Amino acid sequence: MTRSLTRTFAVCALAAAAAAPAFAANDLTGTTVAIDWKFPDSTTTYATNSVVVGAGAEVSCAGGSAGTGLCVGFVDAATIDIGSQSLSLTIDSGTAAWNTAAFNGYEFSGLSAGGAWTGYNLATTFAGLDSSRITFTPDAVWVNMEGITPDAGESFTISLTAVPEPTSPALLLAGLGAIAWLARRRRA
Repeated sequence: MTRSLTRTFAVCALAAAAAAPAFAANDLTGTTVAIDWKFPDSTTTYATNSVVVGAGAEVSCAGGSAGTGLCVGFVDAATIDIGSQSLSLTIDSGTAAWNTAAFNGYEFSGLSAGGAWTGYNLATTFAGLDSSRITFTPDAVWVNMEGITPDAGESFTISLTAVPEPTSPALLLAGLGAIAWLARRRRA
């Protein structure tokens, strides 16, 4: 009886562990991500920069008239940071403004090198920036900043969500099958 109870407990523990959501080890760290400033529409690249994702900000704009590339539009300081599973832009000082156009914002592409992404969550303090201004594919995210004027300290972060590992459902089925087998054996 004790041996049977121990087996049943072990199989139930295995099934419970298999039922817990496991996520693929998606991680952008060490991958190359392209950041394109798109203006005046989503197909025209105004400036571009490819970055290798690592610790700290991937793009730091000092502000002023000397800005080039992705920084040319920032009168004041701003940073673009790509984390292991996130994309962020922070206005460090002063204000910024994205002029009115069909599209005036950023495309972050090459994201699939970091894993299989299925969606995103947006956290922002930019007035007017919401999910209607975000376009998502598993390899790229477009953020339309058109007409937005954030102040110092304001930011947005897009957290990418991952696909559950395919082994999780297989483990769950194996655990349930083992429980069924034990129950059937017990009745016999």
